[in-house]
Amino acid sequence: MIGNLFTVADVDAVTLRGALANLLEVADSAVDVAAVDREDRNWDAPVLCTFRLLPAGDLALELDITVDDATAGALTEKGLALGLAARVKSSVLHPSTLDLPSAYWVAVPDGRSVRCRLEANDTCDDTAYRVDAVEEQVPDLPRAAVEVLPEILDRQPVPTPVSDAFLAGLPTGTADSVEGRVHHYLRVWERLTSRLQSDWAPEGRYRADLYRRDLKARDALERLVQELGEPRKDALRGVVARLDRTFSGYTDTTPTSDEAGGAAPWWWHRVPRRVPW
Repeated sequence: MIGNLFTVADVDAVTLRGALANLLEVADSAVDVAAVDREDRNWDAPVLCTFRLLPAGDLALELDITVDDATAGALTEKGLALGLAARVKSSVLHPSTLDLPSAYWVAVPDGRSVRCRLEANDTCDDTAYRVDAVEEQVPDLPRAAVEVLPEILDRQPVPTPVSDAFLAGLPTGTADSVEGRVHHYLRVWERLTSRLQSDWAPEGRYRADLYRRDLKARDALERLVQELGEPRKDALRGVVARLDRTFSGYTDTTPTSDEAGGAAPWWWHRVPRRVPW
């Protein structure tokens, strides 16, 4: 198992060795901890931890940890980060599985895992890091904004089977073509209806600004139904109507403003039965 972690606190080598030994239930002598420029290492140790001191920023150390399979057992990178955080009394960051370089998790000493946005500041000499935002308050990251991260919500897998079936027979086209816009906006609209059906799974959260963006996608579909040529126009109208029924079934009527001015379409006058922001 390989762990690529960051610590908020500057943890010394002796403390790191003891924490890893305790977590992995091995003797201290089975854990080799050294700075990145050290070559006199016990390379045969079942646990190798290489640390690098970072420039001034929100994070103090970068850790590369390698644990042999027999010692790691079923331990995951998340488990390693949480276990280490609890033992060194510092938050520990590990990367998300999402294909997004800024997406990280903060393992908090109190046992929580909190999503965060990590920003790198490259200089001519090194890279410093700033934790720009967290989804819950983290005591040792007081400067980070607390917010639900929109880029995470947009990259979470949400099923769109209705759109997929219709779009399979529609050329993709360029991004600004009628076909390209249908591909984009139809999936945006279905992702919203899927979130409504699942009570905002997988995390039970959403943002008001993203909800308004999704309503604008429905505005775009209303125009695109008229722009798409026959015979696909009627088929698209039917698919949109099917998604509209789902949207109506999981929302309630309420007066809302029309951001574009004029009389708002009916979908702007509905809100989720459980507002997730």
